[in-house]
Formats: sequence, C-alpha cells, structure tokens
Amino acid sequence: MDPNENKNKSMLIKYKFRDIKVHSSDEWMADATKKYRRVFDRYETTYMRVEFSFFNKLFDEEEWEGTITTKCFFINGSQKNELCSLDQKRKIGKDENIVYIRDSWGQATLGTYWLKGDYQWEGYIDGVKVGDTKFYIEDMGPSQPGENLYFDIDSIKLFEGDGQASLLPQKKYLKNFSQKDTRFVWAEFNFKNKSPKDYYTEVFFNFYDKAGQHKGTTSNMLYVPANTADKIYTLFPGWGGDTPGRWKSDSYTMEVVFMDNLLATVPFKVGDTSDEGQAEMITDATQLLKPTGGYSAPQVPNKSLEDLLNESLAELNSLTGLDSVKTEVNEMVKLVRFYQETGKDILNKFSLHTVFTGNPGTGKTTVARILARIYKGLGILEKGHLVEVDREGLVAGYVGQTAIKTGDKIKEAMGGILFIDEAYSLAQEHGAQHDFGGEAISIILKRMEDMRGKFGVIVAGYTENMSDFINSNPGLRSRFDKFFRFEDYLPDDMFTIAQSLYHKESVTPDMAAIEHLKKYFSFLHETRDKYFGNARTVRQIVAESVRNQNLRLASMKKEDRTKELMESILIDDVKEFEIKEVSKKPTLGFKTGGS
Repeated sequence: MDPNENKNKSMLIKYKFRDIKVHSSDEWMADATKKYRRVFDRYETTYMRVEFSFFNKLFDEEEWEGTITTKCFFINGSQKNELCSLDQKRKIGKDENIVYIRDSWGQATLGTYWLKGDYQWEGYIDGVKVGDTKFYIEDMGPSQPGENLYFDIDSIKLFEGDGQASLLPQKKYLKNFSQKDTRFVWAEFNFKNKSPKDYYTEVFFNFYDKAGQHKGTTSNMLYVPANTADKIYTLFPGWGGDTPGRWKSDSYTMEVVFMDNLLATVPFKVGDTSDEGQAEMITDATQLLKPTGGYSAPQVPNKSLEDLLNESLAELNSLTGLDSVKTEVNEMVKLVRFYQETGKDILNKFSLHTVFTGNPGTGKTTVARILARIYKGLGILEKGHLVEVDREGLVAGYVGQTAIKTGDKIKEAMGGILFIDEAYSLAQEHGAQHDFGGEAISIILKRMEDMRGKFGVIVAGYTENMSDFINSNPGLRSRFDKFFRFEDYLPDDMFTIAQSLYHKESVTPDMAAIEHLKKYFSFLHETRDKYFGNARTVRQIVAESVRNQNLRLASMKKEDRTKELMESILIDDVKEFEIKEVSKKPTLGFKTGGS
C-alpha cells in the first residue's frame, strides 16, 4: 500500500458523534439499555452515569486507537465548573460499528454529592469535543418509596388526531378509538404543582398492547417556576402517525412514569368504533395495571438533536454554490450555541423570521427545509418541519375566510417554519376594497408576536419585489431582521449540478458533450435576466438530454446497445441547446421545428 495513502487515512476523522445519555441506575434493561433520563432527585442519586457513543467511520477497514474523555460540569449561569475528567485509552476494533464508552462520577452515599442545579456531560475524542448533553438535579427533600413530592395528577384525557392535534383549541375526548380512523393517540395530562420551589419535570409515557409488548414511548419535559404551588400544568404526549394504520384492533395501556415510579395507567381499546368520554385513570398502587414483562426503560429516539443538527449542517454545506448563505447559517449556529452556553435569552438575541431574496431555482426552498431542521437540532423549534404556501394557500375570495385559511396554515406550521413563496404577491392589492392579501399579512404579523418562539416565518421572492414588500408595512420591517441573498449560480456551479443529476440517472456525458454543456451554461449565465432559471433550467436541460439519449437508444437494435452506450450522453443528445445571438429575453435555446 502507498505510504501516502496510510498518512491520508490517519488524518481522516475516524468517528461521528452519535449520542450522550445519562442514567443514575446501573441496572441493565431490555436490549442492553439503561433507565435513561435527564431529571433526577438529589436523594435518589449516588453516582451519575454517562453513556457516550459514536460511529466508527473505519468500521470493517482497520482498527485504531484513541483517548476517549468524558467530563462533567456544574453549570452556573455563564460559568462551567469542571467536576471530573475521565480518560480511557481505547483500541477501536474493525468490528465495532458503534462504540460505547461508559463512566460515572459521584459518591456511594445517597444525596451527598449531587446538589440541586444544572449539569452537563461532555464527550471528547483525542482532545476534541464531539458532543454534550444537559441533566438536572432537583431537591424536594427525602421522600418515602413511591412518594411524589413534586405534583399530583389532576386528570388524563385521551383524544385522536394528526401530528398537530395537540394545538387544537377544542378536543374530542375518547374512551375507545376507531381502528380505521386513528392516527395519533394523544393524551392531555394535567398535573397540579405541589412545590413552592422551581424544578424540571420529565414524564415518560409508555404504550403497551394487551400482550405487554412495548408499542411506543414519548417523554415530555417542562420547567415549573417557583411560587406556583396549586397551579395546573399540561403536557401533551402522543404516539402514532399522520395516517391511520399504526394502531391495530387490540386492548392497550398507557403508563405514566416519573422518576422511575409508575404513577398511573390508562387502559383503552382500538376497535371498530370510537366512544366519546373520559378514559379510566388508575392511580391506586394496588390496582395499577402492569403489562406482561413489567416496565422497561424508555427508548430514546435513535437520532439525537445533535445528530440532526450535524446532519443538517452537513447537507447545507454540501450544496453547490450558496457560499454567502452557508456562511451566514454557520455563523448563526455558532452564535445560538454561544447564547445557550452562556445562559442568554435566545428570543431576545435571535429571530426565527427571515427574508430570502433571489431568482427562481437558487435553492431557497431547499435551504428553508434544512434551516427548519437546524432550528430543531438547536432546540429552538419543537418539530423542525416546513409548511410551504403561496398567496393561494393563504388568501380566500370572500370576507372572513382569509383569516380562517391563514390561521389554519399557521397552526400547521407550529413548531416549525411557515415558508411563503412569492410573498410580495400578498401586498399587490394594497388599497383595494377587499385587501385580502393585506388581511393575511396582518394575521401573520399578529401571530408572530403572540406566539413568539413557537414558529418561524420565511418569506421568499425576487430581490426587488421583496424589498418593496418589506417596505410596504412597518410591521414587516420590524419583524424580519435577517436577509439571505441567493445569488445566481455561476457556470461552473450549473455544470456541477448537472453532473449530480446525470449521476442520479446513471449516465455520464462524454468529452464532447461536456465541452458543449459548459459553453452553453456560460452562454445562459452571460445573457441572464431576472427570469434566469438557475438550477431549474439545469434540471430541464438534463431531463431533455436524457430523453434524447433514450430516444436514440430506442431506435437502435437491442444487440447494438452496449453498456457504454447505455451509460453515455453524447454530443447528439445535447446539441439542441444552441449558443446563438439573442436580442431580448434569453430562452433555453432549444431548437424548434424549422428554426
């Protein structure tokens, strides 16, 4: 093997961060998991344990050695006080796809080491920090086994709906569910605070079928402020999917678990019909229903927020062109992380609302979708989804209907981003008798203020038109403080995009076709105006040339179609894209009959 190859391999990043999980019990549960949590009581803790995991990028290739370090910090506002730094020199084998590092810190006597406060475990590989996770220690004083000094359950009500159903102001509560209609089974979990102190509450909701098989788990964490004793707080756990079919006809149980204590069970059935009413709630310790096999540790989703953030940033940075947008987003991520690490109020430092300007086909929708996931990865947005709309999706033709239509789209975007394409069209009827576009703008602006931090709005369109749009309303100018300029793709960028599209079609242009395409992309760029299609135009060219290749092959005898021909784009397939003088708006340059 070439020694330079070994050297280059040794310089590669050999790992990818997977997760850091925290637990206070060393009991092994199903599938080698532990009782992972983020909130613990002082008087139940001795050692706080960390499980640091990462993917081995040299899996099945070669083994390597590294120093793995786990550090624990006490977080006091903007200060981080290091409690421990635990090193493990480790040989990573070729057969290890996922590497687990486990360690712990504390004292053997309950309640003596860990005091109320915010803490953080961090993971390092060869001195480089690769991930972290926070956890919280609460102190309500010593308690009896099974005693809950934090809150009392007020009520648990079940209802059905899609992934946004918890946001609906009116809910239809059910005792039993229809198999053919049920999407998510939601619970409205109301609890009454018992403590004058502030604390984090983390409640797990486990769903089991009649056989005691674990169907799903969700967890909700909420900060309860001080001096709110007797106040009712509400959590909305749910499990299922946006389309029916996840639930079969069977008897089910939802368990409510807090601090590893089973607080309540709620039995319900899924069958032929749904029945309205409040489901039975069992809290008596002698009657609590336990599924066959007993309680198992909550399953944390495979993809952590840090995974999502890293994957989303990698996807953004891999896009062709868009250098200024990439720089702005990466700088924004650094700032948000800094605000989070220093305990600053992110909502006062950072806005979710952004203006995207640029010509069609410059990647605005793609970046918006990635940005929504980045916000979720940063912990700013709950869901990180994108709801795409235009004027037609917000504005109705009759008085009173625009408010309903716009409100529905905002509800759908809660926890994510509302992306309004060609947003300037909402202001084009300004001054008309029925200014429905202006009505939609007013509703959006009010919700942006009333539900600050709950969702983001991205407005997009041509640069000149968007400037006029933002300046048409003082409320728009004050709420949109970030502007991303999407520049037209350069000829080299267009060719790179074309190569990627050809690769997806399992074809490759030959040298003559490559030379012609490069010249044609330069021609398109030099003669562009505001109608320039950028990546859209490239997609059209690739699609048309692949169609030409298919037609050419279809006219050949089957035995003459070699593998090389099947995988090649020739000059004959692209020569219709002509480079010619134009005096007005450029077109794609396709030949038409007789031209």
